[in-house]
Amino acid sequence: MKRIFAFVALAGLGLSGFAQNYEAGEKTFKMNCASCHKMDAKLIGPPLMDVVSNQGEEWAKKWISNNETLRKSGDTHANAIYAEYNNMVMPNYSYLSDEELTDLVGYLADWKSEQNKVSAEATPAAANTSAETSAPSETTVSSAAKIILLVSLAAFILTCVTMYTLLQAFKTIVEYKTSGSNRD
Repeated sequence: MKRIFAFVALAGLGLSGFAQNYEAGEKTFKMNCASCHKMDAKLIGPPLMDVVSNQGEEWAKKWISNNETLRKSGDTHANAIYAEYNNMVMPNYSYLSDEELTDLVGYLADWKSEQNKVSAEATPAAANTSAETSAPSETTVSSAAKIILLVSLAAFILTCVTMYTLLQAFKTIVEYKTSGSNRD
């Protein structure tokens, strides 16, 4: 029944409205998700091309908006993903508007069929050219994400070492001052 309603609603919006929503969802994905997720392969997080078909739109919206709440509700799939990725916390995106969230989930749901359409429309020579063109940007995104993660980790470690050194220096100063006052 939901699929019939979705089809009627989609037909009512018209194809141009669908394209705009898909593009808006793609933009939201690239701005918020692409540093950790690819649609068809694991990156830092799981691949997302089947998440909506497997879990449903409402589940996907809840997960994106506030996955901690979803996990705490006892959702077995949410907790399984959390455990599979070594309890690494995905940021909450509760700041996304309902429209942005709907567009993003729509993009996730329709990505596979859109890729199939593009593949079917492309000639073999054009498909090779587009694959060569798109591959470096995907590699760049994943390399950039790895570099950002490594730089962030290095900055965190450096901050911890600095704080520890300062703590030890302050302890030494306090001990020196305390032992100096006892001598007088």
